[in-house]
Amino acid sequence: MRAAVRHARAGGLGLLDLLPRDLPVDEVLDLVRHTDFAAYRRDAFGMGRGACHAVLASREAVAAAGIGQVTDLDPDELGAATARLKLYTGAADIVVAGIGGRGQLRYRRARMRALALVIPQTLALPQTLAAMVAGHLLVVGSVVLAPVPGLLLALWYCLLPCLVFAGSPVRPRNLLRVCLLRPLHVPVSFVRTLTAPRTRWERGLLARREEARAWYRAEIDRGVGRFAGARADTCPWCGSTALGGHVVARDILQGKPGRFPLERCDDCGHVFQNPRLTPEGLAFYYKDVYDGLGDVLAERILCSNTSWYLARAAMVGRVTRPRAWLDVGTGKGHFCRAARTVLPETRFDGLDFGSAVEEGGRRGWVGRAYRGEFRMLLPELAGRYDVISMHHYLEHTPDPLAELDAAAKALPPGGHLLIELPDPESWFARVLRGHWVPWLAPQHLHMIPLANLRTALEQRGLEVLAEERREAHQGPDFAAAAAAVVNRLGLDADRPWWPRVPGPREYAGVLATLVLAAPLMGAAVLLDLLTTPIARNNSNAYRVLARKNLG
Repeated sequence: MRAAVRHARAGGLGLLDLLPRDLPVDEVLDLVRHTDFAAYRRDAFGMGRGACHAVLASREAVAAAGIGQVTDLDPDELGAATARLKLYTGAADIVVAGIGGRGQLRYRRARMRALALVIPQTLALPQTLAAMVAGHLLVVGSVVLAPVPGLLLALWYCLLPCLVFAGSPVRPRNLLRVCLLRPLHVPVSFVRTLTAPRTRWERGLLARREEARAWYRAEIDRGVGRFAGARADTCPWCGSTALGGHVVARDILQGKPGRFPLERCDDCGHVFQNPRLTPEGLAFYYKDVYDGLGDVLAERILCSNTSWYLARAAMVGRVTRPRAWLDVGTGKGHFCRAARTVLPETRFDGLDFGSAVEEGGRRGWVGRAYRGEFRMLLPELAGRYDVISMHHYLEHTPDPLAELDAAAKALPPGGHLLIELPDPESWFARVLRGHWVPWLAPQHLHMIPLANLRTALEQRGLEVLAEERREAHQGPDFAAAAAAVVNRLGLDADRPWWPRVPGPREYAGVLATLVLAAPLMGAAVLLDLLTTPIARNNSNAYRVLARKNLG
C-alpha cells in the first residue's frame, strides 16, 4: 500500500490499479486482450479498467464519483467503480503488485463482465469465450486435417502464454501447467467460466433488465407502427413536393423493432425520415440509448472520440480565441472536457435536453449546465457566447432550420458557429444503402447536404470561413456496417426488447454469431483499406465554421 501511494503521488495519478503478480493465466490474458497499457497511461479521457483486485484512488475522485465508503466489492462492482473513477481523474495507470490473486478463480466470469465497462456491455464474456472456442477449434481442426503442420500449430498454441509473459513482471502461478496442458485446459476453463455463480452486480443488472423487459414487452405488443406520425407531402427544407423514396433503415444501434423510411427531395437533396416518429415514438427508441441500460456503452463510445473533439476545437482555435463557448447537444460534456486542453482560457458551457448535462456539470466538464431546449432558452443565452457549436445535433432535431435561426440570434456580431453533420451525399451512403451506420435510424430525422447548410447559413447572415471533410470522417464505413449487421443478428441475447426470453438456444446463437462474424468483419476491414483513397476525398461527415456578419 505504501509503495502504491508513493508511485501514485510521484506520477500525479488519481487512479492506480494493482495487478497481482501471480494472477492466473486466463485472467491476465482477458485483461491483455482488451488493454493497450501504454495507450491507457497516455489517455486522459478514457474509462478506467484493471484486473479488478485492488484499486487505489484519490479521495477527491472517490467523493466526486459518489462512490462513498466501499468494502467487500466483487470484481464486477470493483470494475464498475474503476470505470467511473477514471472519469473524475485524468491520469491513471495499471501496475504489477506483489499482492496475491488467490481464491479468485470462481470470479473469472465476473472479471469478463467487468470488462464490459470498457467494451460494449455484456459482450466481454461472449467475445472472450468466442475467441477461446475459435482458437481451440482451429488448432484441433488443423491437427485432424493436416497432422504435421497441425502439430506445429498446436505447439505454438501451447507456448503462446509463455511468450506473452516473457520479459514482464507478471508470473502467473499456473503458467507452466497451462502451457503443458492448454488443449485440455481451454475447454475446462470454458465450462468453468460458464457455470460460475453470478455476482451481485450481475444479478442486479439482470434484475433491471427483467424489469425493463416487462415494460418493453407491453409496448411492443401494442405494435410499434403506432409510433409513426403522418407522412409529409413537402420537403421540410425547401417546401418542394418532388419527394422520392431513398432508403429504408432499421435500428442498428439497439436492434429495436421497426422500419424507418427515409425520403429525398429531388429539388434540394435533403433527406429526412418520412413519416417521422411521434414524440412517444422518439421516447421509445431513445430509451436506454444514452442513459439507463445503455449508459455504459454510450459513455464508452463518447470517451473514445477524443481525436474528433480536439480537431473541432483546433479548427476554431486557428481563427479565434473565444472567451466563452456554448456546446449545444453536449450530453455529459465529453467534448468540453477535451476542448479546454486546446483552448485553456475559454469557458465551456453545455446545453442538452436530458439530465446528462447536469451530470457533466457535477463532473466539472462543463462550466454551466443548461437543461432544456435551445430555442426555449434563447432569451437567456443571447449575446453571451463568442462560439456556439452543434456537433451531430441538427440531424436529431425536428426543425433544424429553426435551430439555425436560434443560433444566429444567440450569437453576437462577429461570433462563430461550428457545425458537424453526417454527409448524406457520401459515396459510402450510396453503396451501403440502409446499412450505412450514419443514417442512425430512427434517431436521425434530417440529413443535410453541405450545400444546403452553406446556403442556410448565408441566408441568416453568417459567412462560412472554413469547411472540413476528411478531418470530420467518422471512422471506417464498411467495418461499421458489418458490425451493425452482426449486432442485428444477435450479439446480446439479454436485450429486454428482444421477442424471446433468453435461454441456452439464444446464448449459443450469440457465440455462433461471434465465431461466424470473423470472416464478415475481415472482408469489411479489407474493403475499408481498399477504399481509403475514396474516404480521403469523400468522407461520411463534414464540419463547417461560420462567422456572424458585423453589419
